[in-house]
Amino acid sequence: MATPLMLNVAPSFNMSAFAEQLATSYRSQGYVVNVMYLPDHVSVKLEKDTGGINTVLGLGEGITAHCSLNNGMLYINYSDEEWTSKIIGFCVGWFVCMVPLITAVVGTVKQLDLSKKISAEATRIAASFR
Repeated sequence: MATPLMLNVAPSFNMSAFAEQLATSYRSQGYVVNVMYLPDHVSVKLEKDTGGINTVLGLGEGITAHCSLNNGMLYINYSDEEWTSKIIGFCVGWFVCMVPLITAVVGTVKQLDLSKKISAEATRIAASFR
C-alpha cells in the first residue's frame, strides 16, 4: 500500500501547472499519463507496460495519484495500483515455468517503488513553485 504525501505549499500554488509538470515528467519516462481535473482535486493516472505479454510477465506499472489542495497543504493519495499482472506472473511462473516468476518479482519491486518516485517528483515540483 502506498503512503500518502502531505506537503506545505505556497499560497500562490497552481494545481493545474503542478499536474501538468508531473504528467510531462512521467510522459518523458515512457508512461501513459491521463490527467483528470475535478472541481476539488486532480487525478493523475500513470501506466507503463500494461497489457499484452507484460500481463503474464508481471512487468507493468500503474497507479493513480489523487492530488488535492486544502489550507496551504497539498495532499497526494494513491490508488488503483497495478497488482493483477504480478499475481498472474507469480501463478504462471509457479505452475508453468520460472521466467514469469522472476519477472513478476522484478515488476513487484518496480511497482512498490513507483509511489515513492512519484512522491519525490511531486515534492521537487511543489518546491519549484515557492
